[in-house]
Amino acid sequence: SSPGGYLLFQQVPMVEIDGMKLVQTRAILNYIAGKYNLYGKDLKERALIDMYVEGLADLYELIMYHDFKPANEKEENLANILDKATNRYLPVFEKVRGKCLVA
Repeated sequence: SSPGGYLLFQQVPMVEIDGMKLVQTRAILNYIAGKYNLYGKDLKERALIDMYVEGLADLYELIMYHDFKPANEKEENLANILDKATNRYLPVFEKVRGKCLVA
């Protein structure tokens, strides 16, 4: 069992804030974003933010599982990651970053 029972799923991260012990990355990020008004001005902006976060999670998952691929699949898998990062994910993030800098 986790120390003091605070790690709900017996894993980190855990953040203590406002008298709470929060676990799970997205729950922590959503709480902090809501607390400091960083989660969009309305439901539409929140939906856009969620789409970008989910896209980043998809890319992270591709990268994270690379080490678990069989040796004979690693080179092809790495090429797939680089292709998707370069042509699918990063252009979207660059486009939105540009909008944020202008606004």
